[in-house]
Amino acid sequence: MRNSSKSKPKYWSVLLVLLAVTVIMNALGFWPAFCDWYTDHIYPYIADGLGWATAQIPFNLGEILMYLGIVLVLLAVIFLLLLIFLRKKQGYRRFAARYFQTLLMTLVCVVFWYSFCWSVPFRGTVLGQQYEQKRRDFTYEEICALMQYCVDGANAAAEEVVINPDGSVDFPTEAENRTKIEQAMLNLADEFPRLRGYYPPVKTAYCSDVLDRMSIGGYTYPCTMELMHSKYSAADPVYQPLLDAHELSHHMGYYKENEANFLSQLALIQSDDPFLRIAGFDDFCRYVSGSYYEAREDALMAAAQQQGVTLPSLDDIDLHTTPKEVIKARIEEINEAERRLVGEPLEIGARFWHIVNAAYGIREEVYAADPHPIDDMPVVNEAIEQTADVGWSAQAEILQENTYDGVTLLLLQFFDGKLY
Repeated sequence: MRNSSKSKPKYWSVLLVLLAVTVIMNALGFWPAFCDWYTDHIYPYIADGLGWATAQIPFNLGEILMYLGIVLVLLAVIFLLLLIFLRKKQGYRRFAARYFQTLLMTLVCVVFWYSFCWSVPFRGTVLGQQYEQKRRDFTYEEICALMQYCVDGANAAAEEVVINPDGSVDFPTEAENRTKIEQAMLNLADEFPRLRGYYPPVKTAYCSDVLDRMSIGGYTYPCTMELMHSKYSAADPVYQPLLDAHELSHHMGYYKENEANFLSQLALIQSDDPFLRIAGFDDFCRYVSGSYYEAREDALMAAAQQQGVTLPSLDDIDLHTTPKEVIKARIEEINEAERRLVGEPLEIGARFWHIVNAAYGIREEVYAADPHPIDDMPVVNEAIEQTADVGWSAQAEILQENTYDGVTLLLLQFFDGKLY
């Protein structure tokens, strides 16, 4: 019979050691230089080794462990409630004590492991290269140059893709893209050395329907070094390469969202494959065009003020009662004034968007072909959406300028001296 009096001190000794190491690692995490050194020299062994091991498992280990964790927490609540009624039963009290000790040890182990696999790498400098110390203010002309690069690259890639007579496109499969994505990212390894290493396959999440409702295309499990994408997001053959490259960037130690956006876009737009370039430029345009049109509006206002021109607007028109042809004429007048003052807007051609829309149509077909029981559970669906809103808001607060939108600044910094 095991001596429980000896096992208890051993339990608490192990727990305290784990907590101490966790605290030390996270304290060191306040020193970005240490985080960069750790991510460059220690983290790759964990990512490559564990990533390879879990890639051999034909199911989503991390996702299953997540569900198991939820079940264990729910059971803990039930056992606590039962303790109110069974507190006098010595056997139940002993069982409850051991259960909560096990749960506590599990929680501490998870936090301990997350410190090595996520917390410390996440807290390093942007791209591990002090990018935040680079130039941060760019002129309208420089933003135009970046947008022009996007337009030219997108249109050139679209010209290389064959569109069938019926308007369909023969897209490559996910499996065909895998090697091309890996090679595209390895091509950046001279400048971003963390991209050297093992690239695990991206698995399909079991909870794809929930992810889709939460606007989550994919995610990374640092604890198991597994990468997941939603079945429906990955069904879009234009979005899938970008999505997988984004998650692979996380796996290679670039855990901030602007880093992952930057590396995935840069890798794909420089690929030899036109489909990968389209995927990269689609996301590239999504972010850079926002800054472009914002800067264009500022340039328009400045030009109008300098030349003493009063710009036409829709402010004096009631859009509900004014005839459509009058509204259309006023819009054309506004556009003409804009073209006269700041030139023609930079726009990607219709062929590119036809390819992008054809890819999205495939995603819609896949989604429509599947049953979606949550559609009949409005309370559950609302809870999922509310959880997503809270999660996205919390992420924005934590990441601040390192959110997805921060990719535009990284792109402007990267192409400084190359395009302008």
